[in-house]
Amino acid sequence: MTTQETSRPRRGLFVAGLLLTLLTGASLRLRRRVRQRTAQLARSEQRLAITLDSLDTYISEYRAIQACNHRLANFSPVTGLPNRGRLVAELEQAIARLCRPDRHDRHAWRARYGALLLIDLDRFKLVNDLHSHEEGDRLLQQVADGLEQALPESGFLAHMGSDEFALLIHDLDLPLEEAAHRVEKIAEKLLAVVSSIASLDDAPSTPSTSASIGVTLFGRGLIDAASVLQQVDMAIAQAKAAGGNTLRFFSEEIHLKVMTRVRMEQKLQQAIEHDELVLHYQPQVSADGRYLGVEALLRWQHPQRGMIPPADFIPLAEQTRLILPIGHWVLHSACRLLASWRGSSRGGLRIAVNVSAVQFHEPGFIEQVKALLDETGAPAERLTLEVTESLLMEDPERVRVALGELRKLGIRLALDDFGTGYSSLNYLKRLPLDELKVDRSFVMGVPDDASDTAIVATTLTLAASLGMEVVAEGVEKTSQLDWLASHGCQTFQGYHFGRPVPLEELPLAEG
Repeated sequence: MTTQETSRPRRGLFVAGLLLTLLTGASLRLRRRVRQRTAQLARSEQRLAITLDSLDTYISEYRAIQACNHRLANFSPVTGLPNRGRLVAELEQAIARLCRPDRHDRHAWRARYGALLLIDLDRFKLVNDLHSHEEGDRLLQQVADGLEQALPESGFLAHMGSDEFALLIHDLDLPLEEAAHRVEKIAEKLLAVVSSIASLDDAPSTPSTSASIGVTLFGRGLIDAASVLQQVDMAIAQAKAAGGNTLRFFSEEIHLKVMTRVRMEQKLQQAIEHDELVLHYQPQVSADGRYLGVEALLRWQHPQRGMIPPADFIPLAEQTRLILPIGHWVLHSACRLLASWRGSSRGGLRIAVNVSAVQFHEPGFIEQVKALLDETGAPAERLTLEVTESLLMEDPERVRVALGELRKLGIRLALDDFGTGYSSLNYLKRLPLDELKVDRSFVMGVPDDASDTAIVATTLTLAASLGMEVVAEGVEKTSQLDWLASHGCQTFQGYHFGRPVPLEELPLAEG
């Protein structure tokens, strides 16, 4: 065998071994890559699983937050009942249904009404004040449970906030009077339910539970949710004014009164801004006709209606607190006038000013009076502040202290309309008053009416024993003047001596 022949098999074996080695290495690398890829896929699947779990958790949390937000936006957190927003939405739908005919009902346009009842707990604030807000919340939950059990079929109950609930009843397919009667029965049932709720177990001092209910019926026509809510607010205000534990229906008469009041309030605000308020002065004189002073009386010079008497706007001014800027203006005007009289023939005259209870109880009132005296230089001893008996009934001790502070400034103090209120004589003797003003309703009967005469005589005797002067208001006749003077009265005011007139028409001459 030749050498060439011998080397051929060896080369074949070498090549085969080389190929085997190459293939084995490739296989190992391939297996390594497969294992690596498999591990990567496994890790990716794990991360994907974790991501999916996280996504599920996120979605669950998101849904929980959405559900929580929905509850907060639509339901009361205290009672769980639908809130005011839901009630308004339901009311709007109820009004829309009433205005939309049912094509499948041939009686679609027969009389149909809805009703809204506003239920307000009486004296609920006492529960929070005497106990705690937690106890108050517990009472609200009891009331909500009781009202829910008494709901009519088509009723929608809502918790409007604080101590107010509302019941919406729709689809009252009855004539108006019958619909009103049915709603009245429902309201009476609700009143009974609230009254039946016992006082808090551990709070026997808590007043018994009761409610006031305002009711309004609404039907087709030009009406919207805001108008219905306004009407039921007016109705419940009437129920509250009646003392509570009762119900009142809205009526057009109430609506007209409220709207008249709103317009009057707007005009009164304009009157302040446009200087339409003026002061008239009525003389206060002695028995021999000497001028002792004047009372400043407020008038409203309306550009269209002319002179409006105080009885037509003072109560409104007090309710709306417009009496505060008005009262300040009156006091300032009186102080300026007193200061201008100094050194003249009128320097010894007094000016009496009525002070509203609202104004008197305003924080800083005494400081305000002192500041006006300092600013204008008015002599305090010539200024008389008149308060009414009703003011004395509100926090008597605080009133006594405040009157004492005013007295220290040198101001004279008078009790106006004496005899028309219910002040205690025992309390009266402790007040730093300078004079009592006998109300004109008693003076008018002197000397012919035995009852009026006895009351005025007793007042004169009482004032003398307490060291107070008496001013008799409403003196119109000589016979009244003569009787009053003979029984010790020294100061008089009334048409017999002059009507209230602008300052320039007042013929004042100090005696």
